[in-house]
Amino acid sequence: MAVAENNNKRLYIDTQQASSSSSSSPSSLSTYYQYEVTTGSLSEKTKYCYTHHINEFLAYFKITDITPLHEFTPKVIKQMVKDYVIHLRDVRKSARSSINVAVAAIDHFFYIIRDDDYKIDWKKVRLEMPPDENIRRDRAYTVEEIQKMLSVCHRLREKVIVLILESTGMRIGAVHTLKIGDLSPKQTKQGKIYKIDVYSESSKHYSAYCNVETTEAIDSYLKERTDDGEIIKNDTPLIRNLYNSLSVKSKVKKLSDAQIGYLVDRIVILSGVKNTFQFTGEAKRGKGFRKFYKTQAEMAGMKPINVELTHGHSIGMSGHYYRPQESEVLNDYMAHASDALTIDPNQRLQQKVQQLEGQQAQEIAMLKEKLKSYDKTLAIHEEYYEKSEKTFAEASKLIQQLGRAYMGLDDPRRLKHIEKHINKINDLPPALRIVVLEALKDKDSQGSD
Repeated sequence: MAVAENNNKRLYIDTQQASSSSSSSPSSLSTYYQYEVTTGSLSEKTKYCYTHHINEFLAYFKITDITPLHEFTPKVIKQMVKDYVIHLRDVRKSARSSINVAVAAIDHFFYIIRDDDYKIDWKKVRLEMPPDENIRRDRAYTVEEIQKMLSVCHRLREKVIVLILESTGMRIGAVHTLKIGDLSPKQTKQGKIYKIDVYSESSKHYSAYCNVETTEAIDSYLKERTDDGEIIKNDTPLIRNLYNSLSVKSKVKKLSDAQIGYLVDRIVILSGVKNTFQFTGEAKRGKGFRKFYKTQAEMAGMKPINVELTHGHSIGMSGHYYRPQESEVLNDYMAHASDALTIDPNQRLQQKVQQLEGQQAQEIAMLKEKLKSYDKTLAIHEEYYEKSEKTFAEASKLIQQLGRAYMGLDDPRRLKHIEKHINKINDLPPALRIVVLEALKDKDSQGSD
């Protein structure tokens, strides 16, 4: 065991010396062992990224044969990875996020090539990573910035890409996977919109919605293609390559993830938005749109949990129990987020006018209800006034009758007559009853005088 450990150390020292004499960024990786990640559970983009980082790691140690790595102890492997992390941090000046991906790729590499259950304390490796100084400094694009981007989109294709990113919040890496069959038209009060099945052929599948503005742009783009002779099918790419009148039918190709990213970068630069950034990465290419979607949707009143669902995010334990109907999420999106995610100034102005007209109509309806209430109250007061006048007249008559009745108290018939009037007095409202009794007192005092 000690001999094996010493051999491992000797092999590691040899690779370390070779790496120290090499440049910080190998000019050609093909000189060394070329490893390819083929694990089926990983996405194509992750495979490509892991392959790149693993081969960078092998080139740094000038490894031409990975067979000896099968026998390296976890202690030696950990030291190799730590030294490589320090190299990325101090020499390559890589960001913490990039180093984190590299470490994940190397972890995957050793897990696949080794048959034993090797264990490395990755926590100690990650202690060598630089601090993330730019954490949470990036922001969302603004409506005005996206308007500038759309102003430089001279093709409908580029306009559709930008509008899909901002109105659905989907990852930029998902756009190239979209097909015509992933779009399902839905009719709403605002008009026709599309439900979009994102990653429809993946376990990461989820549903998003785009607003009327984006739907109109998609329909215009597809009409342009069909008018030029393209036959649109369910498996036709939503975003295709450029074409001319001779190649429209025969060479329909979807754009790659890198090509979509290039187009978005180009739009951000041509619009002048990138020149306004105060620091590198102030608004990141794809996340700037995703942050815009989440911010606008939640500020407009859409349920946060529905924002997460349409954003392609996990909702944790709630995902096992929260099962909203599709119509509920769609109605939430259309009622709150749709207008907030509209970019065209004319449509935003029209929405503002409609909103003000709605508020005005609501205020007018409230005023009408108040007038009806006032009219009803006035009618009640008028009715009460009429009854009061009638009651006062009856009370005055009673006073006169009782006054006359007082003149003959010894007469039994008079006493019976007085009793009847007293009963009438008791039936009067309390306020009038007091008035009548006071008047009777006055008459009584006058009679005694």
